[in-house]
Amino acid sequence: MMHALHEKRQVPYLLFLCLGVLALLPFLLLTLYNHPQADDYGFAVRDTTYSFWETHKTFYLNWTGRYFSTNTAFHVNPLIYRAIGSAVTVYKLYSLLLILLLGVSTFFLLFKLLSPYFKIISILALAVLLLCLYLLQMQSVSEGIFWLSGYLTYQLPNILMLLMLALLVGFFKTGDKTVKTAYVALAALFCVAIVGSNEMSVVMAFTTTLFLLYNNWNGRKNRPYLLFLFLACVAACLVAVLAPGNYARMEDHPNASRPLWATVYAFFLTGLSFYRWLAPLLAASMLYLFYWGLPLAQKAKALGVFQVSLRTAVLYFLVTLFLMQFAFTWAVGERPTPRVENVIYFFFVFGWFYILQVAVIKYARLLQAERNLSPALPVAAFVLFTLFLFDIDKNVATAYVDLFSGKAAAYDRAMYQRYDSLQASRCDTCALAPLPAIPQSVYFLDLMEGEENSSFWVNRDFADYWNKSGVYLSSPNPVIKDNTATLRETGKQALQQ
Repeated sequence: MMHALHEKRQVPYLLFLCLGVLALLPFLLLTLYNHPQADDYGFAVRDTTYSFWETHKTFYLNWTGRYFSTNTAFHVNPLIYRAIGSAVTVYKLYSLLLILLLGVSTFFLLFKLLSPYFKIISILALAVLLLCLYLLQMQSVSEGIFWLSGYLTYQLPNILMLLMLALLVGFFKTGDKTVKTAYVALAALFCVAIVGSNEMSVVMAFTTTLFLLYNNWNGRKNRPYLLFLFLACVAACLVAVLAPGNYARMEDHPNASRPLWATVYAFFLTGLSFYRWLAPLLAASMLYLFYWGLPLAQKAKALGVFQVSLRTAVLYFLVTLFLMQFAFTWAVGERPTPRVENVIYFFFVFGWFYILQVAVIKYARLLQAERNLSPALPVAAFVLFTLFLFDIDKNVATAYVDLFSGKAAAYDRAMYQRYDSLQASRCDTCALAPLPAIPQSVYFLDLMEGEENSSFWVNRDFADYWNKSGVYLSSPNPVIKDNTATLRETGKQALQQ
């Protein structure tokens, strides 16, 4: 009887795991068809032309303060070290490892936080729920997972943030001074890397370390360590933000440096974030409440990381979202690009569930009564979340369409044909065939058509990598079709065969 009851309690978590497999599978398979794009070639040329320190000096003074991502991490680009065939193989492997690392880091943080209170299957299920939610509304999958220059700048620091938080959970749980020192030292190194990746991560790291210091200021045992972490973060922020290259690049944006306009626009975009992203979060929040939130409130009422003022936690969440929007609108004068929004949405998801747990602990009795009165709510929430996840116009469905329509395979073949053509041809200014199809999940940016566009930066970088005077497409690439149109077209082709 007890065994049957135990198995019954595991059913929801098993369903979450099955849902996660279905959601993650197409992205893992798409890594087989991934290829270098856009900046990948330009940075490969840069890093084979200049030394490591020359690159740092030149870019820091003239282009960007991203000392970790753009000036350091890009040196893992396989185009630097390998022939194109093996470089592409490594490139595909990188995107696979990135997806796995994102999952592992999410699980690691949750395991450090929840392992005393939940079994492994429950923690895995929660990690899957968060990953599904992130993948569902990631603003650009190609820039967040498949384009190396994009994910090294914007996705890798998200992973490092999860690992840093996991280290800090370990710091709070241990009483050993030596272990505390080791945890904080590693967390500080991660923080320095996060800050040196992009401007959104600067904001996220700064507000998070400040929030931790503020909430633990009265704790004499932890205060010196957290003060050290915060000061290390501040020092890294100053190095990143005050880079002369940042201000040199801002001159390329005529709408930059308008603080009043940027403030108003950032307020608007912060509010718009809730309108755009909240619906699936509400369904996921209901699931979290039933299967993790309320059980955690009952098991761990004294869990320190959630014993904070709800008002302060909400303020931290909203201020961070606003500052992220403001940093971009002030520096560029425009709305954040999709790859930038990937970072904002990452914070939105994980920050939302942190705030939710703080609220659950505060209002546990009231919510427990609602839980007992509405046993059908989690079933409805699960169905609703599944419908959101596999919406035909969302990222998961797009990944499946790219796979099963043959777009990804056609793109992969065309890219290899392009490499073979360039290796075999003695052309100096080369006309290349357009792509036969564009898989939206993988594709970021390609060459432009026409010899007059040989100076376009993507064409220029690609030509420099192949030691050509110029390259261009002989005709335009096809337009990106929506999923419904693609499925209709694929169905017609199948019937004709």
